[in-house]
Amino acid sequence: MTLPRPRLALSALALTLALSGCATQSFQSDEGTMNDPRYAQLLDLMDQAMKENMAVVLVADLTPHPTLKDALDMTKYTTRVIWMNEKAPQITFSRAFQTNSLQKDTKTPLLFQTVEVHILPPGKYLLTGGDDYRLNALLDQVGAKPGPVGSGRGANGTSYLSPELYREFYKETNWHDPSYSTQTSTRTVCTAVHVGSGACVSQGSQQYSETTQTSAGGYREDTAYRDIAAVKVQSRIPPRQALASFTLEPGQLVLSQRMHLKTPSYQYQQSACRDVDPKMIECPLVNMTVYMRPAPTEFVQRLFETRKNLSPAHRALLGRMQPMAVTTLGQRGMEDPVWGTPVSLRKSK
Repeated sequence: MTLPRPRLALSALALTLALSGCATQSFQSDEGTMNDPRYAQLLDLMDQAMKENMAVVLVADLTPHPTLKDALDMTKYTTRVIWMNEKAPQITFSRAFQTNSLQKDTKTPLLFQTVEVHILPPGKYLLTGGDDYRLNALLDQVGAKPGPVGSGRGANGTSYLSPELYREFYKETNWHDPSYSTQTSTRTVCTAVHVGSGACVSQGSQQYSETTQTSAGGYREDTAYRDIAAVKVQSRIPPRQALASFTLEPGQLVLSQRMHLKTPSYQYQQSACRDVDPKMIECPLVNMTVYMRPAPTEFVQRLFETRKNLSPAHRALLGRMQPMAVTTLGQRGMEDPVWGTPVSLRKSK
């Protein structure tokens, strides 16, 4: 049994772009940089989608806080917050970036390397889930009793547990030999000398090599990785228990709020977990918490302003960007200086 993956409602044109990655065309300058001319094609697709009454959501690839910038910090949070279209539950939206680098989504279009582009139908979206991980864990350790599909689900939501490999980064100290650089140069030399006067009467070129040390040898700290066993925890909440909502209007360009799951973001009733499939356990969800920060409007605006290859029409298009207006529906907690404002399931009355 596998839990359905979130689906992104991309238009046909944007889906074509996402699958190709704009990587098959050749450009002479700026290829692969933030000023790559191919971004103009993505902006045209965004414009066309908005003219066809679709909406565009931009998601900036930022960590929860500047202090969480190292690869080692990626085990402390995940970014897979799930939004569901209220009237069309099969349409879901989530940030594609994965803290588990083995599960990265390479098909999501990126604008200027830093901003995900999601094309969605207008409507109301509800925050109804998130994906998290338990590292160095196995399904067998849960101790779930066998049961039919659905027997481990709860009234306030369900956590679906499945096995997955996780790429964990860590620090190690290694010896590094000194490094050297050899440069070949050309110099002018005398090839013939007058016997009587000793003066040079003929010159020629000679190549020679010069080696210099570029770094000293010694022990240094490196970042390495290993693939470890993990349990993926996909928590889903019924719409009536949604933690938050936002509404997209036809033709709207929206910058998403920043949302993260601080691991562990979930609490489930382990005694009621049921082994419904060799690779799936269902557990009644007790609580789930999502941390929110306002949309990084200034950061993204500065990113747009520094791009060299934008036409006036494209600048006008990006100038229509608005921060996402999110309505909190769950239980708000006190703001954390690193993670933001926590929103959890409402307490039962």
